Amino acid sequence: MEARRLAGVCILTAIAVTHVSRAAGHSPVRPTQAETSGVEAAVDRLFARWRRSDSPGCSVGVSRGGATVLERGYGMANLELGVPIAPASVFHVASVTKQFTAMSILLLAQDGRLSIDDEVRRHVPEWAGPPDVTIRHLLTHTSGVRDAFLLIEMAAPDTGRSRHDQLVALLARQRGLSEPPGRRYVYNNGGYVLLAEIVARASGRSLRAFADERIFQPLGMRQTHMHDDPDGLVPLQATGYTRGNDGALRVARRPDGVVGNGGLFTTVGDLLRWERNFASPRVGSAALLASMAVPPALPGGATTVYGFGLQNDSHDGHRAIAHSGGDPGASAYAARYPDDDLAVAVLCNSDEFDSVDLAHQVANVYLGAPAGTAAAPAGEPEPPSIPTSQLAANEGLYRDPTDEALLRVFVRDGTLRGSPGAGADGGWPIVPLGGDRFRIPGTAIVLAFSAGANGGRTLRISGERPVPAVLERVAPYALSATQLAGFAGDFRSEELATTYALRVRDGALIIDVPGRTSIPLQPIVPDTFAGPLVGAITFSRDSAGRSSGFVVQAYAARGVRFERVRPEADH
Repeated sequence: MEARRLAGVCILTAIAVTHVSRAAGHSPVRPTQAETSGVEAAVDRLFARWRRSDSPGCSVGVSRGGATVLERGYGMANLELGVPIAPASVFHVASVTKQFTAMSILLLAQDGRLSIDDEVRRHVPEWAGPPDVTIRHLLTHTSGVRDAFLLIEMAAPDTGRSRHDQLVALLARQRGLSEPPGRRYVYNNGGYVLLAEIVARASGRSLRAFADERIFQPLGMRQTHMHDDPDGLVPLQATGYTRGNDGALRVARRPDGVVGNGGLFTTVGDLLRWERNFASPRVGSAALLASMAVPPALPGGATTVYGFGLQNDSHDGHRAIAHSGGDPGASAYAARYPDDDLAVAVLCNSDEFDSVDLAHQVANVYLGAPAGTAAAPAGEPEPPSIPTSQLAANEGLYRDPTDEALLRVFVRDGTLRGSPGAGADGGWPIVPLGGDRFRIPGTAIVLAFSAGANGGRTLRISGERPVPAVLERVAPYALSATQLAGFAGDFRSEELATTYALRVRDGALIIDVPGRTSIPLQPIVPDTFAGPLVGAITFSRDSAGRSSGFVVQAYAARGVRFERVRPEADH
């Protein structure tokens, strides 16, 4: 549930000027007492539904003109002990962490310990991948590096070292990329794990120690740290909650000690101190801070809203520079509206909260809503009603032949839903816009269905990438048990240091991964199968026509090669 709401308007021409002028001096705008009580009451109403003793909730902080004007807590920090959320409650903020990892890299560059244009292998000598992947690529999610969190699930368990060390070793062992570096923006958590490792190697200290000394202590962020010890105590922590399959709240799994991509624990007050640093720099220069919001130039005029750990967003015409974060038991958003001298932080201890929408609603209160009134909840408009039989016409498995991306579309409880890959798990709802056009709620992603060739069906997905993706519905395809047996055998990937055993069981081809749950495969086109986790796998054949290996084309981990392990009798 990572921070994927990265859509926004890139307004870059005045970023540096804005930050420099703020640093040069600006008189804080302080509301009158009547205005203060009015806006506070309006914010209270936004969160009133969670102001209960049986619900997780949120901590909210607002600063304007450099002064904190609101800090509030709503709901419970710990349901078991009956502890309410307070402004001092400490939350896990997931990907909000990334801006602090990026700042650590930039401070090391400022110190002359590295350059953001250094190749990764200069600081990670065991790097086996292409040499032209740079720190800048990692910062901007344009590295093409396969995502480490997918790779670690595809590999056999490695219990001999920490999860951080496992992730770094996996990434360093990859000989290939999902795509060439610098070509396209693809959000990549593993890249920020590598950045944490580079901070440690370049500075001689852990990211936790470096960020504490160079960022958190100088800014007075006394309740903030990188949680690199999964068993470490966190005073005043707000317990994270998620909902189980039975609909009941459960305590979410604690972060596992991996930092860089996530792992930050903080409060709304500390995040407001950080946001004030952009207007009145104490850590980093004005130019360095301004550079964090500047996206890279991509080939062919492609654009991205992501800079160095920060993204450019827009809300009702107000420019925002922000980052969101989401994990089981966590939803967080920290934004500053630089043209309005406003900053908002909303930290919630349940993944059911939409912290981005809530933060924008809080911003509405301060950016023009009449005093004492709250902005109307920004819910989805009522979608047009479409008969289930009409929705069912779009069901099926859709495939993008350019990168083997798969999407299963199905109807459940009268709603059209989509699920990445070939399976049909809970997925996410697709709300109708009219005709054959649908949208994923809370995003700008639009799915348009149309008639394809030979009576097929085509799906065009826009709003997610600079160039829309076009997928074709795959016709049903089946193989006999005898045909499936031709794909059975043991196959090894040196990049994953793992051997997969492919076997035919109960009339289906199955991948047995050591220490993992078996992966069922279904044929989708000749020599290509699909399954959970691995996405699509395409077999190659030797001169005798026998399957000799296959390539995994999982989303964010494409091109992982497996070669058949020949039995001794074949040698």
